[in-house]
Amino acid sequence: MTKPLPIKLHLYIFWSILYGTITFICTSSCFAQTDHIKVFFEKLSTAKHDTDRVNIYYSISRLYWNKNADSALLMADKSLELAKKIHFEKGIALGYLAKGVALGYKGNWPESLDCHLQCLRISEKLGMEGLTGNEYNNIAGMYTSLEDYAKALYYNRQAYKIALKQHDPTGFATYPLLVNMGEIFKYKGQPDSAIAYNSRALIIAKRVKDPSSIATALYNIGENYITKKNYTQAQTSFYEALNIAQKAGDDEDVAYSHTGLALTSYYTGKYDSSMLYAQKGLEESKKSGIVELIQTAYHVLYLTHQKMGNYKQALYYRNLEVELNDSLNTVGKQKAIRNIQSTYELDKKQRQIDLLNKDKIISQKELEKIKLKRDILTAGAVLLILLAFVLFRNYTQKRRLSEQLALQNKNISEQNERLEELVLVKDRLFSIIGHDLRGPIHALYQMINVLKEEDLSEEESEFWIEKAGEYLTITSHLLENLLYWAKSQMDGIHTNPTRFDVQKVIEQNITLIKARAAEKKVTVTAMNITTPEIVYGDEIMIDIVIRNLVENAVKFSKAGDIVTLGAEKKESLTLITVKDNGKGIPEEAQAKIFDKLSSYTTFGTASEKGSGLGLLLCKELVEKNNGTLWFESKTDIGSSFYFTIPSS
Repeated sequence: MTKPLPIKLHLYIFWSILYGTITFICTSSCFAQTDHIKVFFEKLSTAKHDTDRVNIYYSISRLYWNKNADSALLMADKSLELAKKIHFEKGIALGYLAKGVALGYKGNWPESLDCHLQCLRISEKLGMEGLTGNEYNNIAGMYTSLEDYAKALYYNRQAYKIALKQHDPTGFATYPLLVNMGEIFKYKGQPDSAIAYNSRALIIAKRVKDPSSIATALYNIGENYITKKNYTQAQTSFYEALNIAQKAGDDEDVAYSHTGLALTSYYTGKYDSSMLYAQKGLEESKKSGIVELIQTAYHVLYLTHQKMGNYKQALYYRNLEVELNDSLNTVGKQKAIRNIQSTYELDKKQRQIDLLNKDKIISQKELEKIKLKRDILTAGAVLLILLAFVLFRNYTQKRRLSEQLALQNKNISEQNERLEELVLVKDRLFSIIGHDLRGPIHALYQMINVLKEEDLSEEESEFWIEKAGEYLTITSHLLENLLYWAKSQMDGIHTNPTRFDVQKVIEQNITLIKARAAEKKVTVTAMNITTPEIVYGDEIMIDIVIRNLVENAVKFSKAGDIVTLGAEKKESLTLITVKDNGKGIPEEAQAKIFDKLSSYTTFGTASEKGSGLGLLLCKELVEKNNGTLWFESKTDIGSSFYFTIPSS
């Protein structure tokens, strides 16, 4: 009365043969939901190749493994039949694997063992080590149930050797082998050793957070505590396994847990609970087709009804148990299993003999080929030397010509790139002249015409003069940025580095921008201006960078916002910060800020227009001064621009 190794675990080692590494996959029964099966059937109708159909049939069979043994068997047969038809050996191996699992659920042990041995033959032939280890594990579990512990230990150890080769840091490849080893010691009447192996498996399962594997180890631990008559500890393990299985939606583990709780309830005299859990386990086991669990449920119901004095019901369930037990443990099946194993061993030895004979014939042919090759090589050695001399001379000449041609191509490529850059600069210049300069110049023209009118009041004249001054300032800064940028792109900018106090440059720019900022009700302030901060760089360039960053900060700030400037020494560099709490830069636009090709620009909070050159120019000027410019920004929170300059 044990829980055999859950079939789902067979996949853990097997996937390594497909991908070369252990791949941990979710094993909860949620994979068998109707929508997943429907998707695979849709793929089946559109599959272009028979090999794809083989794999799809196999995948559908897997989804039915712990849900419906008959459906799993049907899909496995279809996969196997098609794989044999097209001589797809890997598909045949998978088909036998799926069929063996399905037959095991149905309790057809001889047929199941035969399928797993067929799969093992193919995997050994093709050198599919992962699948070979998987089948060693499956066969070990079967021999455990058949009480042939010598064979069970042999196959389990073979599987364990392969699992250790996987170099799996989590150790999950050894999980099913530890569980199987626990089963062997349980059947041998050594529950303490069985609990120890399953506890090691439980640690691994919790490490990879696999719910089905955790529930399996907990169930097996609880089952061994029943053997030790420690029913309280057994019940605790079953309750924990049930909780995990229900959360994961694993019907198979739920059935096992209910059956285990039925046993502990019976042994502790809670017959109502025992009957309730046994009925639940029986219903769930029949749905999944797990014959061994059905037999256990019959046995618990028989014992419980007998204790409660329901002898008619007890006899009914006893007859069902005996009938099922007879169908599972006939002498004919035991003999069939021994015949299958003998056939496998004979086939294996014959294949080894065939391989030895084949190797002998191949060795003789190889010797003849070596002698022939030696004669040919000796005769052709002189010709090869002469040919090598001619080829070397030709190679030297061609290499010289190739180097000359490569140099010419490189020069042409560099010239083309430079021309393309100049074309981009020209296009940008014309675009800005045509759009960004035309607007403010036209506005100035209109303002001058207004000022020419003689009937303007003094207040109106002052208003228009002030507006004209603002437009002249904006146009002047734009033109200055434009000329600086154009020069940097076409001729390159030459720096004139000197030692200067960057704090003074910051204060000057705050003074220049305060009036414009006050119109928008934006506060511009400096922090940490207590002592001079001497830096080494081109003062004019740094002034342009700070002015552009401050104007941008004011441009994208609204009434009540604060723009803060600061300078702070960081080892051999000085870090300049311009921070605002304005509208910020959208995340999707941030990658375009320093892109020469995107020309990204947007309107300020008062509909101010920009050219998109300011930040590009700032980046180039900072880099010319051996510094770095970057920013951080969040929408509606604000932006912080930083750049570094070497300290003196």
